Amino acid sequence: MTATPNRPGRSTTALRELNGLRVLVLHPLDAESRLLMSHLKRIGCVPTQLWPLPDRLDIEADVVVLPIEEDQRDAIQRLADSLTELSPPLVGIVEYENPATLQLVLQSGCSGVIERPIRPFGLLTQLLLARTAWRQQAATLAHMRKLEGRYAAVSKIATAKTLLIAREGITEHEAHRRIQSRAMSTRSSLEDTAQSIINELS
Repeated sequence: MTATPNRPGRSTTALRELNGLRVLVLHPLDAESRLLMSHLKRIGCVPTQLWPLPDRLDIEADVVVLPIEEDQRDAIQRLADSLTELSPPLVGIVEYENPATLQLVLQSGCSGVIERPIRPFGLLTQLLLARTAWRQQAATLAHMRKLEGRYAAVSKIATAKTLLIAREGITEHEAHRRIQSRAMSTRSSLEDTAQSIINELS
């Protein structure tokens, strides 16, 4: 039986993702945070520690790691509410036997969780999963915005053609050719040309 060869490409990509990853650690200065910072540095990340929890993220980071504690519920919620769709993902440090903590994990929108006691493998896995999910979300948002931009352009061109047809009694084909010709002569995009025609004829 022929042995299946290893696939180093995925491992190399994963290691590159971690190397230089900016991790913001929102954690009190204690034994757990020292262990966490040590693990992060060992796997190639660039960690920064901050406490108490801020109301919003003013530090550039790729991932944010924080303990999910009941006594910090209000502060965690304020921070979560300030995040946008493209804010860095949150990875919570939790104790699975605590249902109230898990509820707070869901409310805060954490992309991953690290179970206590913190172990290097679990940390590495959750960082990679959080970043992968963030990249996929960012790509989806970019695609949606591109589609929205295309729809807006098509809508403007259609509106300009309708106005030209109604005002000058020409065909749709002739209206489209007129928009194209004007765009070329003014070195403008079809969308900008359509908007200028809309402004003139509305």
